[in-house]
Amino acid sequence: MKNAILLAAIFLSAVMAAIILLYFVAIVRKARPSVREHMDPLPWGIRLIWPAVNVLQFHVSEIAPTSSLLRWKRKLQLAGLEYVLKAEEIIAVRVIAMGVVAAAFTGAAMALKIDGQWVRLACLTGLLLGWMLPAIWVNDRKKRRDKEVLRTLPGYLDLITLCCQAGLGLTAAISQAVQKGPRGAMHEELERLLREMRTGMSRMDAFNAMAERMDNKHVRGLVSNLTQAESLGASVTDTLVAISEQRRTERFQHAEKLAMEAPVKMLGPLVIFIFPVTFMVIFFPLAVQMYQTLK
Repeated sequence: MKNAILLAAIFLSAVMAAIILLYFVAIVRKARPSVREHMDPLPWGIRLIWPAVNVLQFHVSEIAPTSSLLRWKRKLQLAGLEYVLKAEEIIAVRVIAMGVVAAAFTGAAMALKIDGQWVRLACLTGLLLGWMLPAIWVNDRKKRRDKEVLRTLPGYLDLITLCCQAGLGLTAAISQAVQKGPRGAMHEELERLLREMRTGMSRMDAFNAMAERMDNKHVRGLVSNLTQAESLGASVTDTLVAISEQRRTERFQHAEKLAMEAPVKMLGPLVIFIFPVTFMVIFFPLAVQMYQTLK
């Protein structure tokens, strides 16, 4: 009787395993791989899990809410990752990262042979951390992009202003700045601006599209001033000179602000790490001497 029950359990387990395997095979066969013909290279971390992302992103696009996809599309655009990942792909990355980090945390907890409740806590922590890490990475890319724009925009404005003062038009001046300027976020956006104008978009529409893509107050101010100067018939060169001087002043003020914040930010590490060690070094010999004297 026991042998029959054991055989029946093994048979049912084999059938369930076969059904699950066939289900996953059907999911993989149904998925359509993402087309990356005109996309930028993937980061190395995402490249490692890309086969799983490539399968999962198709199903995410079918079941994810449209509002969530649009929100992530906007976040990727602001972070400069619009041509690196699609909205459904970053959601698939979050799901897979959640499983990978949870498995790593659970394996580490089991290897340390800790209690079962701590293993479950490690698993939940890994799930939460894995879900949050891609979002943190995207937000960090956006912050770095904004800082890079603040740093490089005055230089590009100087190049464009010099070209305009030399007799070139605004479009030709931007083209020269793109050729001679440093690589980075501003270079990519100005290059895309020129491509849009070559395809027939008007100059102001292309500027407004760039400001909408970047959502940066400095770029929005530049586009607003250029639009106003062109609509009123004012000199574009004089406008660019004034804007360049203003951006350089803002960058200097931002550097002063960071320098003034540095002592306040250093106070925490000093109190937590430096002061206790200093007190230990000073008072330990005194404590030893007092102990020997009292003894």
